[in-house]
Order: sequence, then C-alpha cells, then structure tokens
Amino acid sequence: MNRSNPGHLGRLRCGNRKQRDRWVKGDGDAGQERGCSGELSWRGLEPANLLKVCSCGHVDDCDRALVESRHRYLVAQADAGLEIVVAHSGDRPLGFAETVPIEGAARDVDGEEAILLHCVNVFERDRGVGRALVEEALGRAARRGRGIVVDACADVWGFMPEEFFSRLGFGVAQARGRRRLMHAGLPAGARLPRYLEPHYAPPPPHRLAAGRATGRAGPGEARPEVVVDVFFTPLCGGLLSKEAAVMRRAAEPYGDRVLVREWSAGDAEVRQGFGIARAVFVNGVMRPNGDTIGPAEAAGLIAEALNRFAPATAVWDDSISRLF
Repeated sequence: MNRSNPGHLGRLRCGNRKQRDRWVKGDGDAGQERGCSGELSWRGLEPANLLKVCSCGHVDDCDRALVESRHRYLVAQADAGLEIVVAHSGDRPLGFAETVPIEGAARDVDGEEAILLHCVNVFERDRGVGRALVEEALGRAARRGRGIVVDACADVWGFMPEEFFSRLGFGVAQARGRRRLMHAGLPAGARLPRYLEPHYAPPPPHRLAAGRATGRAGPGEARPEVVVDVFFTPLCGGLLSKEAAVMRRAAEPYGDRVLVREWSAGDAEVRQGFGIARAVFVNGVMRPNGDTIGPAEAAGLIAEALNRFAPATAVWDDSISRLF
C-alpha cells in the first residue's frame, strides 16, 4: 500500500469540493485493466483518493473524526499486511478493495492461507469496477500463495452480496443466518474458513448496585447499575468507535451508575475470547445490529436497563447473524 502522511488529512474538508480539488495528485501504482469502460490503473492510498477511501465514498456527509481515525489505522496496519487497492480512471478514483491476511483480520472469522477481502466499495456503478477489483485481489492473493475469503450477505442491498460473489466463482464455506462466508482460490489442502463462535456473559451480579443484585463491591470498586459493552472492528472506522461515543454521551447524565466499555476486534485476545466483531450489549441484552445508533436510541436503551433486572445469561438478537 502506498503510504500517506496522516498529517495530509488535515487539509481535507468533508463536503468541500473546492478544497478537495486542490489536492496534489499521486503517482499511482503498477497495473492496468482494460474492458471496464476504459482503462483502469491500480493505486494505493494517496492524496488523490484519500478522502473517498477513508470516508468509504461518503464524501459530502462524512464524519471528519472517523475519517481521520480510519486513515491513521490503514496507514499503521500496512506492515501487518492490510492493503488498499484503488481503481482509478485517470486521476478519478472509481472504487477500492480492502484486504488483510485472515489470521490477523479484525473480524469474527478464522482461516488459513487466505486473504480476507473485508470490503469492495464502488463509487461509480455499472462499469464493471467491482468485478475488476475482486479479480485484482484474487491475482494479488494468488501471487502470495493464498486465496480470498469474503463475508457476504444473502439479502442486503449493495453491500458484499452473495449473488455477486457467486457469479465470480466463490463457494460458500459456512452460513450463519443471513451471512455467507465464501472463498475462492484457496490452495489445495487449505482448511476452509469458519466463523468464530460468539461468547458473551452479562456482568456478574456483584458488579451491580446494591438492591439490583446480591453481593457487595470492594473498597474503591465501581458499582454501576448498567454496563454497556461495545464491540467494534477498526477495519471500518479505525480505533474510534462511533457507537461507543454515542453510548458514552447518553451515559453522562447518570455518572457512575452507567459504565461503558469498548472492545476492539483488532485485539486478538478480544477477538478470540468473544468471537464478536460488532455488537452492543446493555446489561447483557444485545441491541439489534442495523443502522448506526443515534442519541435517542442510546438514551432509551440505558433508561430501559435502569428499570429492569439484568439477565443471568446474555440475550442475543438474531442480527448477530447479519453483517454490519
């Protein structure tokens, strides 16, 4: 991946096209592809495509803090094998693929001799850019003696759809609800990828306030009535979790009565210990995965938890079987 100085990002302004147009163009990377409405060149992360890649195409309504966090993470993880491949037509970025060796991927998957294709994001559709990006990723993986694994969706509009990857020759290794763990190009004898088994238990009773549970807190020990656990993957927003930030703001009026904890799937111990890449639990009850949580919903979840007993075991929502 072509490395960019994280300081460059300070010159960008989300939603300000004139400022973006003043970016210095990068030199690009090796490789070109014909047949996609012209000639594609393959580049890494560089000033000409930085904002589009780090905002995942949401240039005009992006969160600057998340963009900066994602940029820092992508640059920092290059030595660990994370790669951004950007399809360009001239100096115009058309889409990108984000890949990382599966053994270090901040996702709830496991495998060997494979590269995880975390996402394919196309800015201009109906030009064959998505197919070209996947084929480029397959070629790069093959040159390293690896195949490609994708976590696809059976019924989600536009985002990593199973049908698209099936047409490109990917097979299904495992299904979990609406998710499909798919693969192509794995070396002979390689173990098929699998989903990690999710594990989560509510905070033990002695951690909750007197009157809500039995037991007493030790000297200096916090005694929250509500514990919020936010699991997130840094592959999307870097080390900044927007959902955790929203939950913290909602918890502020309650002081020590509410504790918010963050768990990054980028931490191997967290990933292997919990087998969860994205979820929010409020006193052991899982919030349905869907759109990013907003202030009103976050406040409501905390208020509800303050008025009910914490369950003895985790209450799972079936959206654990949905991708993001």
